[in-house]
Amino acid sequence: MLDLHCHILPGVDDGPSTLEEALAVARFCVRDGITHVAATPHCHRYTRLLRADILPHVVHFNEALTKAGLPLVVLPGSEIQVIDAAAYRDEFEAGLYCHLGDGRAFTLLEFNWHKELYPPDAPDLVAWIRGHGMTPILAHPERHGFFREEPAWLRALVEAGAWLQVTVDSLLGNHGVAAMSAGEELLRDYQEVVLATDAHNLRRCSGLGAGYAWVRDRFGAERVAELKARADGVLARLLGRV
Repeated sequence: MLDLHCHILPGVDDGPSTLEEALAVARFCVRDGITHVAATPHCHRYTRLLRADILPHVVHFNEALTKAGLPLVVLPGSEIQVIDAAAYRDEFEAGLYCHLGDGRAFTLLEFNWHKELYPPDAPDLVAWIRGHGMTPILAHPERHGFFREEPAWLRALVEAGAWLQVTVDSLLGNHGVAAMSAGEELLRDYQEVVLATDAHNLRRCSGLGAGYAWVRDRFGAERVAELKARADGVLARLLGRV
């Protein structure tokens, strides 16, 4: 079972500050049935983690997991914030970003929380990324107020080829009623959805099992099977099995 959005690496962003705290998150993941985690530290103006920064941290943390006897595999990745689409294209082509699995199949994108910093050409950027053979997955759109205010903006991104990542804590109400309602609406209205934890520490780490149980209660076992199959497909691509 894959968690494709998780701030599990110690001491790199606003995730765990120590190795022990990161290992505690890893133990929680293992108990939850998660086998693979994409480490997705922030890549934005204030915490700018690029591929060259991230890969050594992933190697070291996997060594720590092995030493601790934890059956969890951490894959490289990052949560790349887009404000300027042209700048993103330049840095993408320069190979600066760490995409999910350090490959060219999926990348995790986020937008700034402020509506005025949303790039108006974002759908064109999504189409450009798809044209390079990669699927962009949008981080936690249910938490962005401007997508609730302007649902056509999100629809345009999906129509351009983006998938949506809904956060379990949003569904459980831990990010407020608005995010919970928006998450439910996205699961109802869009097929191209994956669940993830966006975990940062044990106080913000509800696991995937709770999310799938929530979906089962509201949408039924078939929707859960669809979500799991999509995540399994992502994992297979990240591991080079398809």
